Amino acid sequence: MSNPNNIPQHVAIIMDGNGRWAAKKALPKIAGHRAGVKAVRKVLRGAKDLGIKVLTLYTFSTENWNRPKREVAALFRLLEEYLDKEANGLIKNNIRFSIIGDIKGLPESLQEKLAKVIESTKNNTGLILNLALNYGSRAEIIAAVRSISKAFLDERIAIDD
Repeated sequence: MSNPNNIPQHVAIIMDGNGRWAAKKALPKIAGHRAGVKAVRKVLRGAKDLGIKVLTLYTFSTENWNRPKREVAALFRLLEEYLDKEANGLIKNNIRFSIIGDIKGLPESLQEKLAKVIESTKNNTGLILNLALNYGSRAEIIAAVRSISKAFLDERIAIDD
């Protein structure tokens, strides 16, 4: 669905290629991830200026847990740094911050910071910034099947439903 100016209301971006970008420049992978954060700032500003209502960034899938532990830890530290630096900017720019995915498996300090930023921006009425964290289609399908099965066993739905 688009608005009269043919601008989409929701844009989703799969953040991929930061490591390859860094390798081409003979830099460590984390340098690529830091460059990705800079790109996010530009994309967020552009989305807001264009009047896009929702921006979803696919940032860390369940498959990313297969990366080296040091890289995963560095990614989480980078996200914490971003939240520390950008939380006030989100508030100032009327951006509501949201998470999709299962954050329970993330480091506790990161979960706390995510919750704090979500809470501090919950009343903002401008652009919605969704971060997809610890998401994956397989995990989502399993969760849906479990939920439906439980509803059936609890007799809240019939088999034909």
